[in-house]
Amino acid sequence: MKTQLSLAVTLALVSAGLLSGCSDDKESAKEASTLSYIPADSPYFMASSDTMPEQEAFDLFQRMQPMSSLESDLDELRDTLPELEDDKVQHALGALLIAMGEELVGVESLEDVHALGLKMSPQVAFYGLGILPVLRMQLQDEEAFRETLQRILTKAEITPSTATTNGTDYWVLTPEAPVKAILAIIDQQLLISIVPQDASDELMAQVLGSDLPDSNLEDSGALAELEQRHDFTPYGAGEVDFSRLLNELSSPSHAGTQALMDAVEAEQLDLSACQADIDRITSRFPGLVMGMREYNQDRMEMNVILETDEEIVSDLRALTTQVPGLGSTDGMASIGMGLNLPLLLQTVQQYAQQVRQNPFSCDELQDLNSAWSEINTAMNNPATMMIGSALSGLRARIDSLTMTNGEPSGSGILTLASPNPMGLVTTASAFVPELGALELEPGGDAKQIESMMLPPETPALHAAMSNNAIALGADISDPASLQKALEAPASEQDLLLHGHLTSEFYHSLADVMEQVSSDEVSASDIDAVRQYADIYKNMEYWLRVDDAGVEMSFSAELE
Repeated sequence: MKTQLSLAVTLALVSAGLLSGCSDDKESAKEASTLSYIPADSPYFMASSDTMPEQEAFDLFQRMQPMSSLESDLDELRDTLPELEDDKVQHALGALLIAMGEELVGVESLEDVHALGLKMSPQVAFYGLGILPVLRMQLQDEEAFRETLQRILTKAEITPSTATTNGTDYWVLTPEAPVKAILAIIDQQLLISIVPQDASDELMAQVLGSDLPDSNLEDSGALAELEQRHDFTPYGAGEVDFSRLLNELSSPSHAGTQALMDAVEAEQLDLSACQADIDRITSRFPGLVMGMREYNQDRMEMNVILETDEEIVSDLRALTTQVPGLGSTDGMASIGMGLNLPLLLQTVQQYAQQVRQNPFSCDELQDLNSAWSEINTAMNNPATMMIGSALSGLRARIDSLTMTNGEPSGSGILTLASPNPMGLVTTASAFVPELGALELEPGGDAKQIESMMLPPETPALHAAMSNNAIALGADISDPASLQKALEAPASEQDLLLHGHLTSEFYHSLADVMEQVSSDEVSASDIDAVRQYADIYKNMEYWLRVDDAGVEMSFSAELE
């Protein structure tokens, strides 16, 4: 349901600053208290140490929200709701989205957000009491939010039950079951958690926050250290500690973990025979960290890093190759990768041999032993060797996208990096003999490929060569531009993968979609693409080797 997704995005954007808020001294005290709820040894957490002014957060929300009418989205969802009656979960979700959306109709200022009891950029903390999840969000006005929440639940025909623990009231949102979802409003904060049906008063006191951990994230300084180590902004960062998580599952140290596992009748993992194997894995892959390196009115960048040990970082870094233009944002869109395939094969063989010589011993990890053997076999084949010796990376760039004779067409350049360009031409000539007949040479002029094997509607193709790459151009106005592509500098960021999409690309894509049969593309599909074009100037995504491990990132530059 596209409308559900569109509306959900709008609702999410209302709390676009989930990990940011106001930054005056009065608010700082509240921020510190939020961190004090998080145990210092929590297996996972996501929280913020500093905040963005609310008006800036609201301005950012207005720039990013979908431009289509919220009312029209609600009308479409109302029309679709009867079709979901057979699926109670989908129907409840649809009804809830409608009720929440109706609360947002007419929200045009920060004051309107406050009238709902919400902060535009609330302080939020998500963390584990052991493995038991807890979410806390700061509110603007507790009583106003109670009224908003009651209206939403009433409109959605959701009637939660109520419960009390140690004098603190909360709602139970789910029917009778081994575990229950609860919601509470306490001290200007919204709290949501999943707890066992028969959770003890002691555990509920920790969940509801009346009993704080002896050692917490505020006092430990772990969040500030995490931000500094990865150059994250203070607007939100977190981690999943694999060692703590696995240890908690095998030998629970928190009552929340044990109670939750007992409630769902999950057997405690018996990792006593696996502890050496677990330590071996977690020493090489300590955890997952996430945060933002930029978050402002013009640009945001979100980063997730799979942490590894120094040896793996070194091995991964050695796999990266120099690909002309990789990492740049010229053209309306691009996708590229750099990977030393022969060295990748050698590295896989090396790690596979290590596992053969020192296999994982416990039964639960036997699949890892066989997986390494299968990966090694899959990669060790003639095709990999043939391609790997000649191709070390590529970058495909799109310069234009149009509709020609009822079919999508465009122009662009494909750059193929190679340690042996002549060998690559020889390999490719087995499939396109005309390429070998061009007699390309490093630094020579671009030459047109004329092949009877290509369809008649294929645009003009040109090729050029340098000492370390071949460039193929489709429907380019100036063949000399191939030399520029060959001479484009490679990234210095140890990229394994990089791509980008511009506003121009989305505009062109929408124009093409409008000329496609309406049975294949709906008006809402086209409208969604145009919204991207109006909101985002440029989006980038990449996979690179970071000093701490493998970084997966996404950035968006706003119009």
